[in-house]
Amino acid sequence: MVLPFFSVIGFMTSDIRYGLLSFLAFMSFQFSNAQSNFSLNRRHLASDSEVLDSLRGLVNVASVHVYKNTFLPDFFFPKLLPEQINDTAKNQHEILNTLKGHGISFGVSESLEGYSNFMGGKRTGSVAASTFDANVSIDMQQLIGISGGKFYADLETHSFSNPTKVLVGDLQVFDKNTADPFLQMFEIWYQQEIFNNTLRIKVGKVDANAEFSVIDNGLDFMTSSAHVTPTLFVFPTFPDPMPSINLFLTPGRLFYASVAVYDANQNNHFLDFSGKPGSVQPTLKGQLMMAETGLTWSNLSAPGKDGNLRLGFWAHNGMFNRLDGSQQHGTGGLYLVFNQTLWKPGTDKDEKRGLRMFLEYAHSDARVSTIYQHFGGGFEWTGIAKSRPGDALGVCTQYAQLSQGNNLLWNYEMAIETFYKIRFISWMHVVPDVQYIVHPGGQYSNSLIGTLQLNLAF
Repeated sequence: MVLPFFSVIGFMTSDIRYGLLSFLAFMSFQFSNAQSNFSLNRRHLASDSEVLDSLRGLVNVASVHVYKNTFLPDFFFPKLLPEQINDTAKNQHEILNTLKGHGISFGVSESLEGYSNFMGGKRTGSVAASTFDANVSIDMQQLIGISGGKFYADLETHSFSNPTKVLVGDLQVFDKNTADPFLQMFEIWYQQEIFNNTLRIKVGKVDANAEFSVIDNGLDFMTSSAHVTPTLFVFPTFPDPMPSINLFLTPGRLFYASVAVYDANQNNHFLDFSGKPGSVQPTLKGQLMMAETGLTWSNLSAPGKDGNLRLGFWAHNGMFNRLDGSQQHGTGGLYLVFNQTLWKPGTDKDEKRGLRMFLEYAHSDARVSTIYQHFGGGFEWTGIAKSRPGDALGVCTQYAQLSQGNNLLWNYEMAIETFYKIRFISWMHVVPDVQYIVHPGGQYSNSLIGTLQLNLAF
């Protein structure tokens, strides 16, 4: 009842953000109130009434925003009097700080992107896109004394155009935020660490790219191939995270191993409110099995030499259409990722400035995957000037080998990207980005596309 109610409020408001904030605050209030009723771990809840009062206050703050920005009738807010509006809004900062002190944190972000295709591709022209995100994170240790526990929920909406589909036609997807419009609970999961944090269990709707095939030194690039290999075409990341069970073993500071099962298919619409983000999945049924192992020397004592090596395998048990028109049951592949810091100006492990690089290779079944082999690599220099530690310059190349079952004009697609991230303040940065894409989609003329991205995060 709660979820549809606040979704409706979000749609009815002039600004959907207030509906999302109201839902997240109410969800946290219900959870905390339930724990209080059961009186779990009372020694950690000496200030329960303070937490509950703060959560109620946050709901009132969200209600104030809805009240002041919509045409909703007064009966939606029976406890809110007009003279209370200003007083309640003034307490917002204190309320959020109180909640954060008890392990409840909220985040809001907005990404605005403008694209211009100057030549080639499907057509020249310009389009725009927007991605808004609101999330809540609950540290269960701080809230109710459950050591190693964490709850996370993330509501996301994506609007306007899909530039790959409209302008470029590339197979690697030149912008990781490319998708058709949607509104969904992007992630909602619970995580528990046990055995002195050597084993981590994560259950819920999860963005797989937050845990598998993580290309640490490629995260600032726009191209999707710098985030996850395009050969892993069933991977449940943006725009379609899926319900899953994940297990992570970290017995020491060097070695790790991870396994997971994702219900990755077109029929899974779990907490998708509008749009069809799961339609990018190629199968109607089936599950994706992931396994990854590797070495991480970022946690070792050697200064300035942080990096990792990841080797992953995947298999999907669904029914797939082969490129020749026949069908087969199941498919799979592998990937290899290498991240390395080449230089940092000091020995501090938390130093963000420096020159970093990544390499990646992946292979999959050429009978069902249009991109069956992929090579990629790039460099990023963060904080070129000491006075601009948050700025970054990057360049990368992504090469995708294409199967010939689709009778394409060319057997490869290659993307060359460069960007410069300009951080103005801690919560705002702008990224001008240029990509030259050779043989987009294996059938279009070479494309030159520019992107201007504005990111706000609170």
